[in-house]
Amino acid sequence: MNHSESMKHIKSIRIRWISSGLLSAVFLAISFSLLSLSLWNSISPVSYWFILPISLLISLVLIQIFKLSKISELDVSRLLDQTYPQLEESFSLVFKNSEKLNVLEKLQVEKIKNEMQSIQTPALIYKRLKISAIFLVISILVSIFISRLDFGTLNNTNLGIEKEVKPSIPDKILAEISSIKLKIIPPAYTTRNTRVQQQFSATVEDGALLEWVIETSRPASKIKFIFNDKEKIKLRSVNKSGTQWAITKTINQPGFYQVELDGKLSELYKLETIKDQVCLIRIITPRQYSTIDFAEPQKTNLQVQINDDYGINDTYISATISSGKGESVKFKEQVIRFNESMNGKQEYKFQKTIDLQKLGMVPGDELYFYINATDSRKQQSRSDIYIVSIQDTAKLMSMNGMLGGINLVPEYFRSQRQIIIDTEKILKDKNSISDEEFKNRSNNLGIDQKLLRLRYGKFLGEETDEQIGEEHEEHTAAEESAAFGNAEKIMDTYAHKHDIAEDATFFEPELKAQLKATLTEMWKSELRLRTYKPDQALPFEYKALRLLKDLQQKSRAYVSKTALKTPTIKAEKRLSAELDKIIQPSAERTLLKSEEQNGLKKSTSIIAKLKEGKKLNQSDFSILQEANRNLAAKASTQPATYLKSLGIMRKILSKSGNEKVSFGELSTIEAALQRMIKNEVKTPQDAKAAPKTSLSTEYFNSLKRQQP
Repeated sequence: MNHSESMKHIKSIRIRWISSGLLSAVFLAISFSLLSLSLWNSISPVSYWFILPISLLISLVLIQIFKLSKISELDVSRLLDQTYPQLEESFSLVFKNSEKLNVLEKLQVEKIKNEMQSIQTPALIYKRLKISAIFLVISILVSIFISRLDFGTLNNTNLGIEKEVKPSIPDKILAEISSIKLKIIPPAYTTRNTRVQQQFSATVEDGALLEWVIETSRPASKIKFIFNDKEKIKLRSVNKSGTQWAITKTINQPGFYQVELDGKLSELYKLETIKDQVCLIRIITPRQYSTIDFAEPQKTNLQVQINDDYGINDTYISATISSGKGESVKFKEQVIRFNESMNGKQEYKFQKTIDLQKLGMVPGDELYFYINATDSRKQQSRSDIYIVSIQDTAKLMSMNGMLGGINLVPEYFRSQRQIIIDTEKILKDKNSISDEEFKNRSNNLGIDQKLLRLRYGKFLGEETDEQIGEEHEEHTAAEESAAFGNAEKIMDTYAHKHDIAEDATFFEPELKAQLKATLTEMWKSELRLRTYKPDQALPFEYKALRLLKDLQQKSRAYVSKTALKTPTIKAEKRLSAELDKIIQPSAERTLLKSEEQNGLKKSTSIIAKLKEGKKLNQSDFSILQEANRNLAAKASTQPATYLKSLGIMRKILSKSGNEKVSFGELSTIEAALQRMIKNEVKTPQDAKAAPKTSLSTEYFNSLKRQQP
């Protein structure tokens, strides 16, 4: 084999190597795209035509990974040297000019020249192609298995095929209609897929687009849909023979409809709508009214859960900071966004720590905030307003507000305040006094706190130190049985014993609970003062004082704060004295007329006659005709409740003698009429007092009789 033949052979092997790599990349790309589309199609319908662009994209990526464009003749020679040992790793000498070879290299070329004639294309270049082909076969089998599990959707290769919804209870259709195909296209905000069903009755999303395709067994001249006995829409003929008809309509409210085919009416079919609900917001923490006491971290932990039926689009915190008081109060509003994106989630839980100091709040400020959420239909909802306040110790120590209102126990307020002042003084003097004096002053202050606690305990019937916080156990069933008939036990139930905490009746239960909480804070303060830790006792002292001041304010009435949005004033209308647009407010109420009430009541008696097997006269049919109109109005708004009764009523009116209406159907329509009568809105009327029952009326009549 000469030099030119060797080069030609190397180029041929290089082309086979690159072709094998390209084909293996295509096989792998088809395998990956086929598997992914099969899994996707098992969840929601998708066209298999997407295999082409996906495979092309994956193939380009694999070609770059395999580095097929970088395969050269030198790589082929190295592959041949590795595959055939008889070449003695000298095949690369073929690429060199024979004039530039030295003596040893020329001898080596002559030695391997005979071996080069027996060289074949290495099988190693086809190894990747074989593996990819096997993977392609496996992926095809797996895709077929997945499609069989999904009821054969692999055969539906048309673009945009939807899954068919099988009806639970098939509708009764006209004999002339051979098939019905109803395509339901939900609105975009639902993010739901298109579905197809083969019945007229349907439950659809609010704002869904419905496409009916009806096929008849014989040519029809015209077909109409009658919606709610009011709106008539003609169907358009799809083919020239008049056997296929179609119509499209957007459904925004519930109701019913029927088909009119060449003057022949079908039964009534219901259309129910699924209303889009606004986001449901639930704030887990903090409480609606919370206070951050002295020495507590000026942070609040916010835990919120938001749910929506279709998807959450956006949510944020609307915060308002109130600072100052009186006429100098200031408000600052800001929006706090969340880092996470909603991405149409139906349920979203998040936890966020709001740093009040970073918001610029200082002691005495209040934070008002609420959560605002927007769903996929741009409907907004908001939570209640929550308030977080930072306790102002300077305001807490002031005497303002102590003179007004009803003081529950005002003589002891100043004592708790004095304990706080003394505690702060001890902490201030700690470095300038001896350790023994520090402990004595702290212990003496703890004794003062105990005495104050015992004074407040008297209001709860806790007259001894041992009773503080004591829980009295309930009587057992045996003890109650033994005390049956004991007069003293019976009197104990109603007697006031001020030395028993649970029987003390100085305050209402709410005030008693808050007073108990005050005693608990005093107890914690006393414990730390007695153990020479006045710095740890100070927060409990402040909280006890705040609870006491809250008790003092319980007798006052407050009006809750509400947000007021005033309308924008038009400058051109200001001071123009034009009052033509100002009218008296009116409230509309739909009242059932008395004759309609009587007609419904008469209809129930007529239905009772039918249940007894009696015949109806013309007057009875007239009354039932009026009841039929009332039922139609109800069925247009509540088809699930009244549509079946409306169909039975029309069955009664269309059949003289009513020989084909069953007893159960009569009971159904009777219950519907009774429900309409029960839910009627009664007209307001003047109250008529019975004679001689009012003392004021008798006195007035007596005065009239005495007049000359």
